[in-house]
Amino acid sequence: MTDAVLPLLRDGGPILAAYEAVRALLEQVFPPSLFRYHSVQPRMSPQRWAQIAQVAPAIGMSVADWNASALSGAAYRGDVSIPVFLIVRQEKPEDLLKGGPKTPGVMGMMAAAIFALDSKRIAGVGQIAVRRASNLEAANWIDDRTAIATLNVVVKNVGYSQTELSAVLQDLNEMDGTWDFAPTETEQSSGADEA
Repeated sequence: MTDAVLPLLRDGGPILAAYEAVRALLEQVFPPSLFRYHSVQPRMSPQRWAQIAQVAPAIGMSVADWNASALSGAAYRGDVSIPVFLIVRQEKPEDLLKGGPKTPGVMGMMAAAIFALDSKRIAGVGQIAVRRASNLEAANWIDDRTAIATLNVVVKNVGYSQTELSAVLQDLNEMDGTWDFAPTETEQSSGADEA
């Protein structure tokens, strides 16, 4: 693929822009110097979550879906769902909600994340809505000194920029290259051995 097409397609285009904008807003209230950031998959094993939660507080982010809008028209537009995971660890389980003397609790992190994200406009991308914040999803499989709150963050009406599309339209019509990567192999697990 040509250099003009690569950022628009391979790197994620508007999905990447939405993801990076959400992270930038989170970093304003959760600075990377104090909070570790992880790119995660929503359905990871409990063992992988436990490994991530060893150093907390932390923020996990993923991309769940990009749902087309009914008003999409000629160019694809829709809501991008970006799950945000707020990870807290405390020595005493009773400090998980409100926090301890040195680290925040899950309630404070939820409140700060919602304040940082909800109703914010991302120039050229869309508007953010926090549709749900829950401390329940991980309750059955994490230890009693860890809390993982999940925020359902949606960036509304995300689509390709017509200006960018027009600029690369010639390249899209005359693709003169191909993907350039080496296939990788990973060990696959059914998940049964991780339960």
